[in-house]
Amino acid sequence: MHAFRKEYRAFGDPVSHVILHPYSIHIQTLPSAMLDYPPKERIWAGNFYLFRPVFPRLNFDPITPMSLKHLLFFVLTAIACRYAAAQSSNFTVDHTQHLERLGNAKDSLYQNILDQYKDFIWRYPKDPHARVERCRFIQTAYYDDYEEYNPNAEAAEACARELLNVFVKEPEVLLYPSEFLYGDTAIAYLKTLTREIDSNPALWKNDSWKVYNQLAEQYDNTDGHRDALFYAARAMASNDTLDLSLLQARAYKGIKQIDSAVAVLANHLDSTDMGWILNQKGRMLLDLGAPARAIEAFRLAARDTSTHQDLAALAQAMIDNGLHDEARAYLLQDYKQNQWKTTERAQKLLEYDLSHGSADSAAFSYKRFVADQFMNDPLGVYRLELFIRSPGAGWSLADAGRILLLFGTIALVFIIPYVWVLPIHYIGAIRRARGKLAPETSFHWGLRHFWVACSMLLLCDLLSILLFDYSGFLSNFSEEIVSQHTSPINKASADMMLFFSTISFIYTVALIDPEDIRMFFSRVRYNLGLIRRQVGLGIALAFLLRIGLVFYQTILGAFSISLNEEASTVMASVVDNIVSINRFYNPVLGFMFVVLLVPFYEEVLFRGIFLSSCQRNIPFIWANIAQSLTFAILHQKLMLIPFYFAFGMVAGHFARKTQSLTAGVALHVTNNLLAFLAILYLQR
Repeated sequence: MHAFRKEYRAFGDPVSHVILHPYSIHIQTLPSAMLDYPPKERIWAGNFYLFRPVFPRLNFDPITPMSLKHLLFFVLTAIACRYAAAQSSNFTVDHTQHLERLGNAKDSLYQNILDQYKDFIWRYPKDPHARVERCRFIQTAYYDDYEEYNPNAEAAEACARELLNVFVKEPEVLLYPSEFLYGDTAIAYLKTLTREIDSNPALWKNDSWKVYNQLAEQYDNTDGHRDALFYAARAMASNDTLDLSLLQARAYKGIKQIDSAVAVLANHLDSTDMGWILNQKGRMLLDLGAPARAIEAFRLAARDTSTHQDLAALAQAMIDNGLHDEARAYLLQDYKQNQWKTTERAQKLLEYDLSHGSADSAAFSYKRFVADQFMNDPLGVYRLELFIRSPGAGWSLADAGRILLLFGTIALVFIIPYVWVLPIHYIGAIRRARGKLAPETSFHWGLRHFWVACSMLLLCDLLSILLFDYSGFLSNFSEEIVSQHTSPINKASADMMLFFSTISFIYTVALIDPEDIRMFFSRVRYNLGLIRRQVGLGIALAFLLRIGLVFYQTILGAFSISLNEEASTVMASVVDNIVSINRFYNPVLGFMFVVLLVPFYEEVLFRGIFLSSCQRNIPFIWANIAQSLTFAILHQKLMLIPFYFAFGMVAGHFARKTQSLTAGVALHVTNNLLAFLAILYLQR
């Protein structure tokens, strides 16, 4: 800092000087002006004297207004320079701190902060971090999270382009654009960075894990489970302090490798002491059916007193491990401590008391759950469970209304099939009146059997939901009620399929005419060669349909649509149910139901009862289309409707041509066998 000089008249001498400096003021004058000054009060400094401030002994000439103005200007300039230097030395490049400073005074501070960034970058031009933080500040300063709108988008993009032009190889700079890219765009950009890593691994030694981590997260968000696992492994290999076990568990769950998902979480429970992360791991372990490990995670999370403890999840883990008495204490504590989502918490307490609590506790919990809320138990399923648990519990008018509504719903199940049965009946009556007789079939089923089959199918579906997923049914009527089964792989899912398949098999067999059964066994005895040819035909048709599925998948791939594992299983609607049976029971039981029972009763229902009863009243082609379309829709997978429709059309055609269901059953068994083997493979 240079000193500033200003001449003025002092001590009666012709010329005197004052030297102004930010840290001191020195008076320089001629020796003749010092005669009246005591020797101890002046110090010779080579070519001028320094005077101690004994101002009462000095006789100054009056200072002019102009001189005083100049003196004040230089003093203020010196103070401003010193303040600016102090401010510059304390400036931080962290954009988040400046965002906190902005608050409501954005317009007044925004430009000031940018000027400070500019000054800092001017003094440190080779610091890439400061430039990145400046771009982050521009990107986020005016961003509206609610509207997802950024008025600074163009300025932020210009900043990023300038940054990339200046630091073309700097890892931190190259990583910055990935912060505001998503989906396929982000994946494509991050993959270019992996090539940079491969070409210069030394430069990326400390940052390569960030690229792999972001790639894993992007693939996780887009259901690219296998790619997510690949890049998560590379990220953790590059940074041994990184814990991506939650992401890995989600990916393993997505490809049905439940055991691997449990193992990766269990092996990383001690990798963090942050309660909220451990709570997430605990909930994931519950979803994966590993309650013992979940309890371990929740207990580790409880050590972090700053984190909310998931008491309900911990209670569920204890229930699954047989600690019923301890679990109720946690559920009750969870209900009392939380004033939000009280209905959901009351529901969990009720379900516990109905299964494990005392009769009095169950009655009290039910009254609390349905208090003035009829739709919390509209069909009275919980009330019937309470009746079984406590027959002496009192009934209210609302309870009686719920039971009446349940019986009304069951009655409606038997009425609904008339919506499509009656039109087919009247079309057939009109055709017969006009002399258009339908060709006879070898099957004896008519529209009466069709109505019974449809009614029983709907009834089985209704009972399966009410018995095994009633909470999921209630969640359709109230946002405060959630399904008890958050994971698609659970015991209730297995029980639901076993119940539905067993009842469907029983009523299907009941609809088969005894004469048809005798005829079938007679054919087997005397026409064994014919049966073998039909079985071989069905197996061949199954493989031909698989080849067609490959072509269909190729066509979808041309439009960037992937079926993933759906194409290999071709049973997308029941994959979770099958996996649940294999997991909670035994794969042998799964094989019996999926490969043997299901093909039998579905062929009898669709290619037997449905097709034969309809073709007695409408042309075969329309009857075949109707049963095939229904068969496809009931499998509940939009992308695979063309495959299921073709499946139904082929099976229906050969049922008419051979006057037998043997080829269709063989086709169905082969298809389900291939699907079942694919599911077993995916589970591993």
